[in-house]
Amino acid sequence: MDKIIVAVDLSDVATVALNHTASFALAFKSHVRILHVEVPVPAYIGNEIVQPVLPTGNEEELERIRKDLSAMVDHLRQLGIEADFELVKGPIVESIIEKAANYNADLIILGAHNHGFLYRAFIGSVCSGVVKHSPCPVLIIPSK
Repeated sequence: MDKIIVAVDLSDVATVALNHTASFALAFKSHVRILHVEVPVPAYIGNEIVQPVLPTGNEEELERIRKDLSAMVDHLRQLGIEADFELVKGPIVESIIEKAANYNADLIILGAHNHGFLYRAFIGSVCSGVVKHSPCPVLIIPSK
């Protein structure tokens, strides 16, 4: 297992997933790519979808996210694991699948949130979407 991609949402679940990723990476001497997907927010005017006007604080938020991802990479490197990160904008499931395929990942690791039935029924689950379409094995880390 040469390459592991771990998708993180910067929640407490992501920390748990990152710790499990470190265990696998150390055991298999794998390179780890930490992936965070930001969903673009569309702006609606009438019945047309137009490019969103980005608020001025958006770049500050992206910089904070980059710092958090960089800290995760530094943590893995301190453990002796080769790692990097990628921050992308797009639909979450499709972006994870695309990046895993382009990276030629041997494993995708995701943390699972405990959402209720209505959330899963109407919004869907990132984990189930990734499992359905993944080009490689997927490891789901439960939140508890």
